[in-house]
Amino acid sequence: MTTTMTRREVGKRVLFSGIGGIVATHLPAADRSRSPQRDWLSPPALRRGDTVAFAAPAAPAGEKLVLAFAEILKKTGLNVRIPDGLFGRRSRYLGGTDAERAEELNQLIRDPKVRAIFPVRGGFGLTRILDRMDYDALRADPKIITGYSDLTALHLAVARQSRVTTFHSPLPMHRLGLGETAENAFSFRSFQQTILQPPRQGYDIPVPADSQPIGLVPGTARGRLLGGNLSLIASTIGTPYAIEPQGAILLLEDVHEAAYRVDRMLSQLRLAGVLKAVAGVVVGSFTTTTPQEETEVLAVVREYFENAKVPVVMNFPVGHGRHNVTLPHGAMVELNAGQGALRVLETPFSWRKS
Repeated sequence: MTTTMTRREVGKRVLFSGIGGIVATHLPAADRSRSPQRDWLSPPALRRGDTVAFAAPAAPAGEKLVLAFAEILKKTGLNVRIPDGLFGRRSRYLGGTDAERAEELNQLIRDPKVRAIFPVRGGFGLTRILDRMDYDALRADPKIITGYSDLTALHLAVARQSRVTTFHSPLPMHRLGLGETAENAFSFRSFQQTILQPPRQGYDIPVPADSQPIGLVPGTARGRLLGGNLSLIASTIGTPYAIEPQGAILLLEDVHEAAYRVDRMLSQLRLAGVLKAVAGVVVGSFTTTTPQEETEVLAVVREYFENAKVPVVMNFPVGHGRHNVTLPHGAMVELNAGQGALRVLETPFSWRKS
C-alpha cells in the first residue's frame, strides 16, 4: 500500500500527516551562529543580593561539598538556590534522566532572578542534552555559567549557539567545595577573583610559582579562547555544537586518557581542520594514573604541536591537575607563548547600574 505524506514544520518539529495519522519527529537544532555580524555577549557581573543556583546536568550531585560551597557563597552576600531533587537524583551514571537534567538547566536559564549557574560536577552526560537547551533564552538574558571537564560540551554549545561568554573553572565538587586550603589555594582564589570579585577591565591570567608554562612554539597571537576537555571537543566535531576554530586560541586538557586515545582525538581534530585553523594553542594538564603514562601522553601532544605554525604553550595551570585557573571561554585573549603568558583583552562581564 502506498501512503502519501505531507510535511508541515511546527517550531523545531516536522509533522508528517497521512493515512496513519500524524507522526512528529524532531529536527536538528538550528545553527544560529551562522548569522553574520552576531556580536558576543557577556553576562552581568555578580553583586551582593544576586541569586545563584546549582545544577547537575552531568553526573550525580553529592551533598557534602556542594553545601560547603553554598555556605562560602552565602558569606559573600549571594542568595543560593538548590533545586528540588538535586541530591539523590540518579539515572545509572547520570544525575537524572535526560529530561530531568535538561529541564533543570533550562528552568535556571529562563529564570530572570538567577544570575549565575554553577554545575556541581562534570563526569558524563552533557552531550546527551545539548539539543534540548534553550540557547535563545540564554542569548536574551546572559548569565554566568561555570565548570570544566564534561562541562566543556556546554561551553562549546553556548559559544556556538548563543555567543555568550562562559567560564572554564573548578566545580563545587572538585576544588570549590574545599575552600581555600593550602593545596587548593590557587584554584579557589582564581575562581573568587574572576567570578565573585569580577575585574572591570582586561587582566593577566595568574600563574602559580610551582607550575610554570613552557613555550613550545614561541610567538604572540590573539583570538577568542575556546575549547577545554579534549574528549568533549572531539566528541562534538561534526555537530551544531562543535568548536569554531577559525582564528581561535585553542584550550586543551584531559584526564585518565591513554596515549593512543589522545593520539586518536588529536588526529581527529587535525583531520577536521581544527588544528590548521586556530591562531594559537594553550595546553593544560593531561593527568594520568602514573608518571610513565603522563610522559607518554605528553610526548604525543608534543608531536602534534612542536612544528605548529602558531604559538603553542604547554603546562598551563588549567585542567584536572593540582591547579585549575578560571578562564573566560569565548573572550578575546592574547597568548604570548614565549613568555608562557595569557592575557584577557576585555572584561568578560557587563556591568549593571546600581
